[in-house]
Amino acid sequence: MTTALLVSTALMGLLVVAVLGWIGASRGWYHYTPTADTLALATPADGETQLQRLSDDPMALTVAFALLVVGFVGGVVLYISGPAEMQATMGIGIAVAGGLVLVSYLLFGVYLSATRRGHASSLAAAESATVAGVLFLIAVTAQLLLG
Repeated sequence: MTTALLVSTALMGLLVVAVLGWIGASRGWYHYTPTADTLALATPADGETQLQRLSDDPMALTVAFALLVVGFVGGVVLYISGPAEMQATMGIGIAVAGGLVLVSYLLFGVYLSATRRGHASSLAAAESATVAGVLFLIAVTAQLLLG
């Protein structure tokens, strides 16, 4: 039984390496040379919003990440050291907040990545909706299989 599992794992690993090698060799990306016309990091447009400017600022992203970390660490400390009523509340709060951060990170990341690649806003929203649908299907499948 264990031998069959190890052989199957090794074969799947070889298949993954073969597929990645084929994709890497068949694409023209290794002949690509960026130019000023193809870079998405050009000067800010006239209609650029404050959120778009902040999403390009490394300091703003660092501060936002630090605030998230401090908030989650504070929630975990309250969860560990608080009374039983607070532990139940903080446990649910941390789980919900973590899930919301993960899902919003994925959806906003897909949208931002699509718009930076030159896709229209509607196509970027459709790609984000597709990711949300896949996440929903994964959650439902997990609940049906495990629950």
